[in-house]
Amino acid sequence: MLRAGTRFLFFFLSAALLLAKPREPHRGSNLVAPVRVASGPDAMKRPVTVTDGIRMTRFGDPTYTAGGSSKGIVAKFSPDTTQFVTVLRKGNLENNTNEYSLLLFRIADLFHSPAPHVLASLASSSNRPGIQNPIWLEDNDTILFSGENPGEHAQLYSLKSRSGALRQVTNNPTNITSFASSNTGDLIAYVAESPVSNFATEKALHNGFLVTHERLWDLIKGSFGGDEYSQHELFIHNTATAEDRRVRINGEIEGPNPRIALSPNGKYLLVQTEVRRIPEGWRDYEGKFLRLYTGQPPTEGAPTNVFQYELLDTDTGTSESLLGTPWPDGGSDVAWSPDSKSVVVSNAYLPLNADDSLERTVRKAHTLLVEVSVPDRKLAVVSDEHLRLLRWDASSGNVICEKSIDAAGNRNPEVHFHKKLGMWSQVEASAKAAPLLPEIILDEDMNTPPRIVAIDPTSRRKSLLIDLNPQFGDLAFAKVQSVTWKDTLGNEAKGGLYWPLNYVVGRKYPLVIQTHWWYADKFLIDGPFTTAFAAQALAGKGFFVLQDHGPDWTVFDTTDEGPRAMADYEGAIEYLDQRGLIDRTRVGIIGFSRTCYHITYTLTHSNYKFAAATIADGIDGGYFQQMAFSNAIPDLAIEFDALNGAPPFGGGLSTWMKQSPPFLMERVQAPLLVQANNGPVSLLGEWEWFAGLSRLKKPVELIYLPHGTHILEKPWEREVSQQATVDWFDFWLNRHEDPDTAKAEKYKRWRELRKLQEANGAVQKPN
Repeated sequence: MLRAGTRFLFFFLSAALLLAKPREPHRGSNLVAPVRVASGPDAMKRPVTVTDGIRMTRFGDPTYTAGGSSKGIVAKFSPDTTQFVTVLRKGNLENNTNEYSLLLFRIADLFHSPAPHVLASLASSSNRPGIQNPIWLEDNDTILFSGENPGEHAQLYSLKSRSGALRQVTNNPTNITSFASSNTGDLIAYVAESPVSNFATEKALHNGFLVTHERLWDLIKGSFGGDEYSQHELFIHNTATAEDRRVRINGEIEGPNPRIALSPNGKYLLVQTEVRRIPEGWRDYEGKFLRLYTGQPPTEGAPTNVFQYELLDTDTGTSESLLGTPWPDGGSDVAWSPDSKSVVVSNAYLPLNADDSLERTVRKAHTLLVEVSVPDRKLAVVSDEHLRLLRWDASSGNVICEKSIDAAGNRNPEVHFHKKLGMWSQVEASAKAAPLLPEIILDEDMNTPPRIVAIDPTSRRKSLLIDLNPQFGDLAFAKVQSVTWKDTLGNEAKGGLYWPLNYVVGRKYPLVIQTHWWYADKFLIDGPFTTAFAAQALAGKGFFVLQDHGPDWTVFDTTDEGPRAMADYEGAIEYLDQRGLIDRTRVGIIGFSRTCYHITYTLTHSNYKFAAATIADGIDGGYFQQMAFSNAIPDLAIEFDALNGAPPFGGGLSTWMKQSPPFLMERVQAPLLVQANNGPVSLLGEWEWFAGLSRLKKPVELIYLPHGTHILEKPWEREVSQQATVDWFDFWLNRHEDPDTAKAEKYKRWRELRKLQEANGAVQKPN
């Protein structure tokens, strides 16, 4: 929850017109039309349920499923560009697995009734993908990918596209989390989770264990390592000898999908690592979050949350920082030259060793697209624009990028750069470049379920390759529309509005606000994530659901973050109430990850009385979370101090008592469903709200999933989390109970919570 949830995840998803004439839209709305009651064939369709979302076939790339764009990553083309593969996934509720398929398409068939060939099918019973990151080798036949079967560790596999022969390449005792290969596959670099180690060693049993930067949840369970958020180990695999050699580097490899890139000849490896000590000069760079982490006094041995690229020589095993600069807030991409003599890095800071003071000032604040030659690491600027790096084209020698994807998710034309006489300049697409390939896209929008489509590069003609979910023809989906409004502070806000199924003009409906991003170009059946969110299922129960995008990043990690989020939600309620769409006495709200803080802040500071709320697996800006985790995650303490305006000591404690939500939980009036989905760390993180509200005799329920993950993956755990959301809001906002006898005990428990709520009903929130 906290390591990924604090930085990476918050940086960080056919109804017709109304029979009646639509009313004039209010200011800020771009609704094109309301929705009418379903009739004709649509009336025979059933509403969407949570299980429909779990069984939905989706594009299987983890970047996409975690909220990223699918642009440019749907198809993995073979080197000769005659074929490509793509990965699909769907949940199997009967087996509690996610089923993955690797599909092959021939380019020559794309516009002639194409039929995919299923090369491999694997199922995962863990929180990891069954098939991940397929890459082609230069023989145009061999495909490497990481994958697993139920009950197994994730390993590296080799697949022959012609024969279908599948072979396990590695046999690591822990899960492989990322890999990179040379063009021939002779040399493969991979990262694996560290093995589990016990604290209860003979020495510790005799002398006790000295606690420094160990994670509290690890100390409680008595072991560390062996999970995706532990430190990882780097290996070099020699295919000829089948030997694995562990390589030690200067920094630490962190996170569930560490970024590595091997040069085509296998000589050099780029690895993204967390620095153990922050160089003094790095404190001068001006990235917002980078400054937040580098601006604190160093704590010996503690994680820094500051990253770099290391360049490793695979022959000697030696490594050094590629640029001697930090990895920027927005991340970056890399592309090796075809001859392995240099690498291009996007969004890169340059060293601050320039003689000219103006140049140093520019380097502190701006990132560039740069080429770094190896092994001498000489720099050449490719572009000073903020570009997305796509590839280094072998036939033309061009570095190919695109400008940022626009708000609608549309791709911009490619931008080509070519090097001549040691200088890079923008050029037209070269005639020497590889033939134009069909664009393979995930064709979807907020009301269109995803289909994989090929677009002819010349005529722009589309060809449907596969409809991922033909069963959706039997379902009645809620209409979704983008909306904008003004928050109560006057700032523009945006989101996606799901209309209640069978909407009736003039009737006022309950509203559930889901938080944490809105993507107009995505079909978000649940919302942007699978944890707690259940947009279409809620709309099928008669709710308006607003997927709120949230405040802009400029206020994050400041004392304005909570107030801006609260103003966003209050403005949305006012806007929808003025439109005559909602019953403002029946509004619920859901927070996940970072937005748990937004929700708890709102519940403790807003004058608006919410009818129910859910928080799932997130931060709260509170004292207990900071004290429990800051020794192992010092950046958490830094962020919480920024949210509350001071450290929680001495005079600063008084600001916390006015600002921090847990200190004010006596103000909470909404029945609160708390979900701890990511094992012991989540249970500790959410415990204060369950214990505190229980002590205050306020209605609260805690659901704990000991083997889940932050963004829920396994079908049973998704069903528990998302169905709890639907049932909770249906109970409190609609006073409905599911007649399923298996839920009888739950509703008996909730009726007792309702008595608590009624007993507290006359108590007014203090000003």
